[in-house]
This record gives sequence, structure tokens and C-alpha cells, in this order.
Amino acid sequence: MTQEQTVLGPDSLMWKYFGDSRVLMLLPSTTTLQVAHPGIGAGVEQHSAYKEDPWGRAERSLALLWPVLYNTAEGVRDFGTRLREMHRSIKGTDFNGKPYHALNPELYTWVHITTYYGMLYLARFNGDKLSEADKEQLFQEWLQFGRQMGIRDKDMPATRAAYWAYLDDTIRHRLQENPATEYVGHRGYYTNQPKPPGMKVSDGRWKMYQYVVGSMTWHLKKGFFPKAYRERFGIRWNWWDKTLFQLISLTFRAVWPLLPEKSRWVPQAWSAIQDARQFPQNYGGEASLKVARAS
Repeated sequence: MTQEQTVLGPDSLMWKYFGDSRVLMLLPSTTTLQVAHPGIGAGVEQHSAYKEDPWGRAERSLALLWPVLYNTAEGVRDFGTRLREMHRSIKGTDFNGKPYHALNPELYTWVHITTYYGMLYLARFNGDKLSEADKEQLFQEWLQFGRQMGIRDKDMPATRAAYWAYLDDTIRHRLQENPATEYVGHRGYYTNQPKPPGMKVSDGRWKMYQYVVGSMTWHLKKGFFPKAYRERFGIRWNWWDKTLFQLISLTFRAVWPLLPEKSRWVPQAWSAIQDARQFPQNYGGEASLKVARAS
């Protein structure tokens, strides 16, 4: 297979981290970085139902993006095409009066850019000490994931050094506060989310749960931000903030092995992992299942 034909499988670090359900605690950070780009923020503000239907939007994102990674080669190609087609009609004028299109390489790639730093930060939060070889492997897999999304090599940083330079430069010179970042940029957004459709708990219990989980999510969001982003937008991160972040991390490390395996994966990842265990020939063979089984 050529590099473009190869797809990532259960032996990859991307499979290990991108479908780990703790990634849901990382997403408020990475998605905020994404919408801080004026073109992406305008696209979300003008074309997304993130205000009216936050749970539905999250469910639709999981249903379309995760199968671009957790899938057979044929499924990867199918969902990669669907993902691009979904974005084809998203266009307009951004907050600076400039035209944008969701498939513009800068915008489409910026969404993907946030994935690599996010996986590294999630690994650290989980207590995994990645070697330099691991980080390079993850970077190469990140490039391949981009190809599966339909991103060209020339639109992605070719090396880790180029990646960090790109991330830092974009944060410092391209990102800006806008209606989308302001909407999700305060603690109340996370502590006052509406009850998910169909959830059978009382309103009182939901409010209590939402306050506790939302407060934790808000704090983790700040901790998962790159340092350059916190500096650029004046987000406080003092000794107490760091200590609380670490305490939350240690708590999750202790509790995680006690959870049912199914609970440790987002649904799309868990479905693919089960299928790969039953039909390893569709995912690169029996040996490729070692990471998924060890996680």
C-alpha cells in the first residue's frame, strides 16, 4: 500500500487516545481553539446549531468524525468523503468582513492541527509518559489521520518542529475572540447545560450533577489550553489551578481501571474495537489489536 492508501488501525496511538472517552474532557479546549479562528468561528456561528441543540451537535460530530479513524479502509474512505461533503456548503463572511469557506485549506487544517497537541496533553493527563519515539510515532499517525480526512500533505506541517511553530504563530497572530468563543468562554456555559434528550433523571439531580461536572470541565478546559493561548487571552493559571488540575488527573488515573471497558471508549471507537477483535483481518491482523486490548 502507498502512504495515501494506508489507514490507521488498532495498533496505532491515535486509536488509543482519540477514542478514549476522557477525550470528551479535552474537547472544550480544542474546539475553543478551533472557533477562535475567525473563519471557523463565523462558520460555527452562522451554520451550526451549537446554541439551540448542543447535545445533538456533539452527537453528530461523534457520528461523522470518529469513523474516519475507527473503521476499515473502505469505511475510512467513505466517511472521509462524507466529512468533506458536509463542509462543502459552509461558507460566508467572517467577523472581519472576509469571505471564508470551510474547505479552505487553512481552516480545514486548523481544526486538525488541534488534534496532535490534544493527544499529547491527554496522554499526560492519563499518566502516560511518552518517549520521543512515541511522540514522533503519534505525529506521523496524526499526518495520516489528516490524509484520511482529505487534507493534503502540503497543507500540514511536515515535522514536529514545524507543527509547534505553526500552532504558536496561529495562536498569537490569527486567533481572536468572537461571538462563538464568548458564548463558550465562561463557566456558566458548562454548569448550565440543558438535560440531554431522553435522560431520565429529575431536574434537581441533573442541576447538581451538571454543576459538579461542569465546574470540573471548565477547569480542565483551562488546563488543556496551550500556554500560548492562555497568555494571549489572559486566562488565569496559577499554582492553585495547576494543583487542582493535577488532583483531578490523579483521581481519574485511580478510577479508570475500575470502570467497565465499554465506558472507557466513545461509542464509535468501542464499536470498531469490538469489530476488530472479531474480524482482525479487516483491521490489519491479530497483532494489531495489542494497544486496544491493553488500554
